[in-house]
Amino acid sequence: MTPRQVGLLGLLAAIWGGSYLLIKYCLEGFSPPFIVFGRTLIGALVLFAAVRLQGGATWAALSDARRRPWTALGLGAVSITAPFLLITVGEQHVPSGLTAVLIASAPLFVALFAPFIDKSEQIDRRQGVGLAVGIVGVGLLVGVESVSTLGEFLGALAMIGAAACYALATFVVKKAYGGIPAVVTSCLSVAAGCLIALPPALADLPTKAPGLRAVLALIGLGALGTAFAFVIYYRLIGELGAGRASLVAYLAPPVALVYGAALLDESISVTDVIALVLILAGVALASRRAAPRAAAVRAPASRSRSA
Repeated sequence: MTPRQVGLLGLLAAIWGGSYLLIKYCLEGFSPPFIVFGRTLIGALVLFAAVRLQGGATWAALSDARRRPWTALGLGAVSITAPFLLITVGEQHVPSGLTAVLIASAPLFVALFAPFIDKSEQIDRRQGVGLAVGIVGVGLLVGVESVSTLGEFLGALAMIGAAACYALATFVVKKAYGGIPAVVTSCLSVAAGCLIALPPALADLPTKAPGLRAVLALIGLGALGTAFAFVIYYRLIGELGAGRASLVAYLAPPVALVYGAALLDESISVTDVIALVLILAGVALASRRAAPRAAAVRAPASRSRSA
């Protein structure tokens, strides 16, 4: 992994770690369906403007990709609308830091789905151990931290569902949009997600004027947490593969826990920390692959895609 790619992972973690905080602020003035629609509308407009300004091959790639509307709608549903709605609904009951910890299980789902979707991403025995460790961490978090009320428990399950959606989306991006610029893939998926989110948003419009903080949070969530972040994420998928791009899960939860504790007075319990360590340890094992031995001897300068 190059220094630039490491830097992109860190930047993505900072943005997505802060997105959970912004969702909390948005919920002060908007309903979950309207938040999803609003952030995707803003994100789609920003991304479309970016594609149009780049022009040339990027604009041509958007025109070509639009010829596959059902693929775009599928990607928008699984990578945008479904996980965004699950996260936003769940955050009505679950702290933002805990949300990020549960979303950290996304690479575990990549490993779990790989044998059925993409053999190149499938796991070996050591990675299987990591998958089991991570699942124990998720179970500890949901079983201990989220059982005080039914709403918290269901909210935690919603976060796990969102993590599974993100994992599925990485395979869709890799297979269907592998050679397309990341900004184009982002524009298509966010615009499709916006269209899907429109009907439920219209059915749950705000009944009173939202506060300034909620409005600013929605704008930031759309421009940064949706548009800019997904450009980075899809670019990393194209360069590193689904498994390694999902390693942003290493970094986003600690960032979100710090944001939540500092700005929302959310507590960080011992169980939170233990579960986070288990999940990230599982992700580390499930995402790491042994380098090809023969290739490493004959061509030491070459790098394994998932080293």
